[in-house]
Amino acid sequence: MERCDFLVTSVGVTRNDSVVPFPHVAEPDLLDELRERVIAQLRRGSAPGEWEIFPLESLSPVQRAYLAERGLMTPAFARARGEVASFGLYKGGLASLEINGQDHLRLLAAREGDHLSELWAMVDSIDDSLEQGMTFAFDERWGYLTARPDEAGTGLKAYAVVQTPALMVAGRVGVLALQLMTRGLLLTPLWDGAGGLFQVSNRGGRGISELFITEAVVEAARDLVEKERSVRKILLRDNPVRVRDHMGRALGVAQRAWVVGWAEAVSLISSVQVGVEMGLIDAPDLTPRYAFELMRRVQPGHLAVEEMGGVHGGLEDPRIDEVRARILRDVFVSARFER
Repeated sequence: MERCDFLVTSVGVTRNDSVVPFPHVAEPDLLDELRERVIAQLRRGSAPGEWEIFPLESLSPVQRAYLAERGLMTPAFARARGEVASFGLYKGGLASLEINGQDHLRLLAAREGDHLSELWAMVDSIDDSLEQGMTFAFDERWGYLTARPDEAGTGLKAYAVVQTPALMVAGRVGVLALQLMTRGLLLTPLWDGAGGLFQVSNRGGRGISELFITEAVVEAARDLVEKERSVRKILLRDNPVRVRDHMGRALGVAQRAWVVGWAEAVSLISSVQVGVEMGLIDAPDLTPRYAFELMRRVQPGHLAVEEMGGVHGGLEDPRIDEVRARILRDVFVSARFER
């Protein structure tokens, strides 16, 4: 079984113009002029075709949901309205740029697995290119200024998603979250904690370097993964029947259900995948990375775009739950519980 400490890593970098007020108080004509300057600089600083720029209003709710599920758009920006907001896609989705959202600019990048340093290097390069044609708001004491003061400093947010269902069952997540806060880090549920998925991130970036932030997030996330593995062994040793019952029920539902909601699907996939790692379920293709890809694939936006053509009811189409169940049945058809 492939060892995969992190399901996905991602970064977000926030920047604001030194003259134009923050978007929530700026006049539309100033924001429109800023947008044009940003787009012009993107074209000057990159090869032809590297960037695709879209007015936010041109993207449907389904398309926005899909991008948010891919980690290329923040949920707040996906819900935003306004003619001055635009969205940029870099090299088909390696990175993205929100223009005139909560801040003037927010660069995003995400990738499955442990790629935090690579993602930061790519986004840092784009940031440098933008800064060649723009002057960002910067203060010697506070660093890069942002619409939310707690994000001032480097403007960098780094994330690593880990799978910790055993720590949840053991009731240790709260204590670990408090411990991380003393180190300037946050432990927050991803997708409301479905499947025991949590993300480690930095609380802010003032007074510390980008390298320190990325290394601290990686170190803390790896420590959580090791704790999770230890607790799984303890649970299986002390409660083997309950653990087997939980995994067996999850596999049975995944193989037989005809209607499955998204949060339930994530929990089912997570339980089966943990069962594979613990040697209780035979499904050799269900690596941690593939399991996360499957969790992402069965989200509403992905199903609407990739399975249903993005039409006829969109995200509220009741058939989405049926399509999701069919995918689970197909994926887990040959999986079996080890007796």
